[in-house]
Amino acid sequence: MEIEKLEGVTVISTDERLDAMIAPKLKEMVKKMSEEASTKLVIDLGKTKFIDSSGCGALVAALRTLLKNHGDLKIARPSPQAKTLFQLTRLHRVFEIHDNLDDAIKSFDK
Repeated sequence: MEIEKLEGVTVISTDERLDAMIAPKLKEMVKKMSEEASTKLVIDLGKTKFIDSSGCGALVAALRTLLKNHGDLKIARPSPQAKTLFQLTRLHRVFEIHDNLDDAIKSFDK
C-alpha cells in the first residue's frame, strides 16, 4: 500500500488484494491517521482486483474510526469485482464511491 497527500486529502492506494492478510495493516494505518481530527481519506482501489470479507470489514472499520474523529472516507476507482461486491453487500449505500481519483478528492470540497 502506498500513502500520499493530494490537495489536503490523504490517499491510500491498495495493492492487488485487500484480504485477511492486508486488512489489519489498513485498519492500523487509518487508526493512526484518525488521531488528527477531520482526516480526509480516499481509498484508491485502482490496482485492487480482489476484496474478501476481511477487506470489506477493514473499510467499514476505517470509515467508523474516521467518522468518530470528524473525518471522512471515500472510495475511488473500484474494479468491477469490487463494485459488484459493494452492491451485493449493500456497502454502496455506506460509502461514497467515485469512478476516478480526482472526483473523489474534489468531493471533499462540496
